[in-house]
Amino acid sequence: MHVAWEIDFEDVAGSEERPNAQSASELITDVLLNVFQSEETMTRAHVMLHVATPVHMQMISEGAAAVERGEEWTTEVGPIRVTLRP
Repeated sequence: MHVAWEIDFEDVAGSEERPNAQSASELITDVLLNVFQSEETMTRAHVMLHVATPVHMQMISEGAAAVERGEEWTTEVGPIRVTLRP
């Protein structure tokens, strides 16, 4: 499975703020929990530990820094590829 989607702050109804790396990471975690909700606890734990956590850590550090510099940034962990754009 490969998961890809885009968050465009202009399309988010009622959004007062531009999404940041932290809010995007939280959304990815929520989506992964929903996608794997019918799986065994160990499978969900594996996805959270080996996919969601590394993606989150990279997004809020390297990704956020790149966006602050005005650069596009991409990472891929397992089935998840994330691209952040300024």
